[in-house]
Formats: sequence, C-alpha cells, structure tokens
Amino acid sequence: MMIASYWLARCGVRENESAAAPPAALGVTTWKAAYDSFLDAMGDGRTPSQFRNSMKNARDTFDILFDNGRIGWVDREGQQPSLGSSFQRIHEEWQGRPDEELEKFVLGLQAGIPVAADREARSPEARTEGGKKVYISVRRERDPKLRDDALSIHGLDCMACGFNFERAYGSWGKGFIEVHHVVPLAEAGRSETNPATDLIVLCANCHRMVHRKRGVCLSLDELCAQIKH
Repeated sequence: MMIASYWLARCGVRENESAAAPPAALGVTTWKAAYDSFLDAMGDGRTPSQFRNSMKNARDTFDILFDNGRIGWVDREGQQPSLGSSFQRIHEEWQGRPDEELEKFVLGLQAGIPVAADREARSPEARTEGGKKVYISVRRERDPKLRDDALSIHGLDCMACGFNFERAYGSWGKGFIEVHHVVPLAEAGRSETNPATDLIVLCANCHRMVHRKRGVCLSLDELCAQIKH
C-alpha cells in the first residue's frame, strides 16, 4: 500500500495551481474512488473507511517530496516533519526510476499480477501467502548537514558522467543530486565523515551502478572506467 501511496503523491494530475487529482491511469476523478480501487488488492481486512484513511495518511506523508499542490502532514508549528525510515526507504528505491516504471509496478500490484525481477509480468498463479514474519533491521545514522556540505563542495554535476538534473529537467530538477559515501557506512561503521573526501555526488544512474552488485562498491575511478563515451 505504501508504494501505491507514493505513486499517488508523485504522479497525480495537476492543472494550473490546483492540487493534483488522481493519476490518469486509474480512470477516476476523486481521491475516494482512487483509494477504493486498491481496496481489494491491499485492504488486508480493513473496512473501506479504514483503508481510505490509511492510504490517504500514507499519501499525505509522501506529499512533502513532491510539488503536487498539497502540503501534506505538518506539525503543530506548521512544519513538515522528516520522513520515517520506511517511507524514506521507498523514496530511495524509486526516486531515480521513471514514472512509467513506477506506474506499471503499482498497477500490477493493484491487479494482483506479480512482477518478476526482470520487471516483466509473470503469468498469474495461485501461491500461498499471508503468514506473519517479524523483520528487525539496522540502519546507519546519517547527518543531513554532511549532505549539504557535500553539495556546497562538489556542486550538482555528477562527478562520474557530468549529468546535471537542472540542465536536463529545468526547474523540476533544480538542486537535485545524490550523495554517495566513498566507503559505505556498513563498512566504515561509526566514524568521522569528511564531506570533501569521504562523500561524492552522483546522478541516480551512476549511483545505482556503483552499488549494482551485492558486496561490491565501485570507486569513482572504477565507475568512470565503465562509462562508454
């Protein structure tokens, strides 16, 4: 449901200065109908009212990330809170991937069609699911000030391929670039990070290539050597 809510926040149809309407692919014009369209696939025993509230709350949480005409969640002082870890994880997974891929994935979930690792739909088949599992995860703390310092030092051009989001996407891409730890935090552990030497800036494509193979993290020079000019 959270990935679907992310899609609703990111890909709604916005005209003029009004708040975005539901994505056109749903074929509905109201948010109530949009939420209801996911109930059968994602309701998990909740009543329609409970499910609508849950999905709206998740969509509102993601609103902070997008220029969709909605403010989303704000605290008592009117400030937008930072994303929780599960919401941030979804954004990190999908932010560099195109809207069309996200839409195909979400509509597949809505229709109950599993999506294979190669992103091609598989033939539907009956499978057992619904059991309960408990997941315990550990996430390394990150200092957002280090990211700001890295952008100030390195700029907004990808240090591997030179891509600049503002040049490619105009105002929509202004100020956007991803920051990469030269030595992954999982390896470095708790240590001092120098934004000038320990962080670099990469476009989404290059960042994914750095981490493409499990257990391997390419250096900047190794990544540059892979680029076909």
